Amino acid sequence: MISEEVKRNCVQKTREITAKYVQTYWGCAQSSFMGIVDGLKSIGIEIMTPEVQEAAFKGLVGLSGGTGNSGWGNCGAIAGAAFVISYVSGVGREKQLEDKENRRIAFDNAALTIGQRFLDEFGGVRCRDVTWERWGKWYDSWNPRAKALFAKEERERGCLAADMCTIALAAGWAVEYIIDILNNPRTLEQAKKEFEEGLKQPTTKCSLK
Repeated sequence: MISEEVKRNCVQKTREITAKYVQTYWGCAQSSFMGIVDGLKSIGIEIMTPEVQEAAFKGLVGLSGGTGNSGWGNCGAIAGAAFVISYVSGVGREKQLEDKENRRIAFDNAALTIGQRFLDEFGGVRCRDVTWERWGKWYDSWNPRAKALFAKEERERGCLAADMCTIALAAGWAVEYIIDILNNPRTLEQAKKEFEEGLKQPTTKCSLK
């Protein structure tokens, strides 16, 4: 059982690591992913081998910036975070073939944690939702001038700091949830009951635009 104090320290360490990775890897999905994995390593929790980490990194690069830096898809920070949360849920091919409902364990772990947190904080999970909520505008990352303006305002607002950066915050939230999942793994029976009785489901206050 991981204590609350260790969890708090890990969350802060993860934010600090992720903030550095943001300026190393320059992509929200791979930076949040790396920050989460290495943040957990800082307290002795190694959830994947270096080989698996490298393979996963390759798959996450193209998910940054709302999918291919387009801004239209999910925020890369939540993509990286949800990936790791799903990974630690442990629903592999054999487990899903045994009972397809096992997927609900990973569904719930991702949706009711980092998914709900993004809905609460930003009103949505898309890159554009997050940008509008935090900045009051959206920047076209395919436009060099807009990209330069974003970088300038990002520095001026201090948004690269560990406690300000969306990517670092998302990584910290994910680590918090992952430790909770490791301490109290969700069972299929629990997931089924919550689904059938409508006890838990992600809720949003925003309209789908």
